[in-house]
Amino acid sequence: MGRHESPWLPTETGDAIMSAPNCPNCGKPITRVVDVPYGWWDWDDAASAFKMKTAANRVDVAPWVHVDCMGELRHFHPQNTNQTSSAVAGAA
Repeated sequence: MGRHESPWLPTETGDAIMSAPNCPNCGKPITRVVDVPYGWWDWDDAASAFKMKTAANRVDVAPWVHVDCMGELRHFHPQNTNQTSSAVAGAA
C-alpha cells in the first residue's frame, strides 16, 4: 500500500471495510498484535536455559509487536482506525 493510499476497501454495497495494514518488518498483514513492552523469554537448547528477547532495537521500547515476525510496531496502535501502512512504518 502506497504512502497516500487508503486502507479502506469499498464493498459491493458501497460501504467500506478496512484492510489490515502491512508490517514494516516482514511485509505481511498485521492480523495479530501483542503488547510486550518488556520482551519475552525463549528457550535456548544450547544454553539449556531461557534467554530474554525483545522486539525493540533501542532504549525507548515500542509496546506493540507483530506476532508473525515478533517485530516492533513503533507507530502502531490497534485501536487507531485511521492508520495506513505508512503510518505503521512511521514514514514521514
